Amino acid sequence: MSTRTDFPVLDFSRYKTDFDAFARDIFMASEEWGFFILTNHNIPNVDRMYELSTQFFDLPKDQKAEKTLDATMTGYDGKNLTAFAASEGVAFGMPAGRLFDKPNLPAWWTRPRLQEVEDFKASCYDISLNIMSCLAVQLGLERSFFDATHQHKDPGNPLKLIKYPRFEKQPDGIPRLSEHTDWGSITFVFTETPGLEMRDPEDQWTAVPTIPGGVVVNIADSMSLRTNKKLKSAFHRIRWDTVGVDKERLSIAYFVHPNNDAVLSDVTTDADPKEAKETAITYRDYLKIRLGLTFGSAREDGDAGVDFDTVDNATYERVKNLGIANYGAIESIQPEVST
Repeated sequence: MSTRTDFPVLDFSRYKTDFDAFARDIFMASEEWGFFILTNHNIPNVDRMYELSTQFFDLPKDQKAEKTLDATMTGYDGKNLTAFAASEGVAFGMPAGRLFDKPNLPAWWTRPRLQEVEDFKASCYDISLNIMSCLAVQLGLERSFFDATHQHKDPGNPLKLIKYPRFEKQPDGIPRLSEHTDWGSITFVFTETPGLEMRDPEDQWTAVPTIPGGVVVNIADSMSLRTNKKLKSAFHRIRWDTVGVDKERLSIAYFVHPNNDAVLSDVTTDADPKEAKETAITYRDYLKIRLGLTFGSAREDGDAGVDFDTVDNATYERVKNLGIANYGAIESIQPEVST
């Protein structure tokens, strides 16, 4: 694995002072790398999210696992280890404000704590629209083009607190975090601990730098598809060699999803919108496949929350033929080991 000295690091303060040049740099990083680090983003209360994360993950397992991750991308993920990752997490999905509407979350998440999560999500959302405005302008579109398909509608943008815990020994057949791409438009990852790796422009694994106060941003599948793969949805992973059994790692991920009715076709062409909608797949269908295969099998009979949709063969084949998710090899992630 290589360590690159030219990994893109961009100062967000330039968004207001030098927009055109900043937008070009954002686009170049997204096109060549699919990853970059944003500094001076001024997203508040990152430290408070780490505090809440530490407090929650220190709870007894039965208290954390009161509500298992469901189809709203809300709940606890870690009742069982899976072939996806040796980690545990708690996710806060749904559109803005919906966390107060009987969420599928453990009782520890009181209304004041949920308000803090909602506020943090709102700050991330604002920056995400700024980043996507840079991409839109460089694609020759209106600056606000992506706003229309990133409104406060289903499925919403999940915030996920993640812990890679210590183990007495390495679980057999379980990666720290398997090689994968993300599903939505862009993802923000906050972390203070090294370990994340991505495939660089030469398709070699390289370490993603850890910069104090910075946030890692990566392009995800739907944004790549909507730009005819001009923007790169890069594979990333964490290995046991870098985050071993004796190490613990915390991260905070904010996943920006387009609205369910967004059509995953090239937004830079003049194709007839009606024809495109009839022939292309919607994000609702894409998410159903990726979410169901990754987490559906981890739910058990009687779990609270909304069950994942059944994965139908026709939609599965359409998603597979897009050739973007895990090189087109979309595999079901079955539970392997109880923690």
